[in-house]
Amino acid sequence: MNKEQNNFSFDDKQMKKIMRKAKFWSTIKIIGITLIVTPIVLVVLWYGLRHLSLNSAQKVSDDISLFNEISAPNVQISNQVYDDNLFGGKITTTTYKVLGDQHRPYIWQPFESDYNLFGRLIHTFVSNSIQIEGSESLAETQQFDRFNDYTGDREMLFYHPKVSYDVYKDKISELNQLGKNTLVELAISFDNDYSFEEIKSKLPSEVQVDWWWVNTYTDDTLDFFKQGQNTIPANYPYIYGFQSEQSKPKPRRSLNNEVDTFIRNIELLRESKNFEWETNQVYQSLIGENGILDKGDVKIIGGVVTGTPEQLQSLQGQTYIKASTFGVISNQK
Repeated sequence: MNKEQNNFSFDDKQMKKIMRKAKFWSTIKIIGITLIVTPIVLVVLWYGLRHLSLNSAQKVSDDISLFNEISAPNVQISNQVYDDNLFGGKITTTTYKVLGDQHRPYIWQPFESDYNLFGRLIHTFVSNSIQIEGSESLAETQQFDRFNDYTGDREMLFYHPKVSYDVYKDKISELNQLGKNTLVELAISFDNDYSFEEIKSKLPSEVQVDWWWVNTYTDDTLDFFKQGQNTIPANYPYIYGFQSEQSKPKPRRSLNNEVDTFIRNIELLRESKNFEWETNQVYQSLIGENGILDKGDVKIIGGVVTGTPEQLQSLQGQTYIKASTFGVISNQK
């Protein structure tokens, strides 16, 4: 009996020793596999997140560019720089304006946009204009001079043709006070809405139009404007239109009609999560009774023209121009 107990005790000890040894090597094996696999997983994860972040940055960049095409009077994008990380990032967009038929670039304010890992804009940082106060009358309260707080240049103002203003600015009459070596940016507001072809035939051929202002305002918005005789500053968040082909050097000009391009850009942005609300508002305000947005629904109510005072003098006395305000005034070098 004692011999059997000793054998049993010996077998038990051997078994425990074997199990401890097996467990030890199993642990070593798991640690080894973990040490090999973990860096691979981390690298794959890093590259995956990096790829997703870069794709998101490109998507946001494209959306910003498209939205700039249907807004931002006479403001074009020169460059976009990504500052991305694994969970999103920031895009810095630098811009410029076009002055005159030589397409002189005039550096304008940059802006920053934050986006998340999935390509959704979180916030865009845009500076506000500096307002210089004058009269406190209702007629002039909405027409105080405004200056860009980055460049110090005058911001343009637009007047909607469906709003009756007690006072209309007429800066065209002041062009003769400017020097010949001056390039001028001028916002012109029309007395009515016109089709694209109709208003192009009215404007003098020597005047370069860089941007067209489109009537995208609902009746409710116009009622609000009428109550306070509101003008619409060029840096207003909800001012829409499209760049003229004249604002581009000849080698870069497109054969596409600008109105068709405007409609296409709206349709593209409606499919994006960025600016979806804004472009749906534009779309709904423009569509006709047939529920489809076509060229006939796009009506022009103003624009931005640039050139020398002499070139713009031909706008004097044009009865369809209800108001005009200065933007950038720059000496040619």
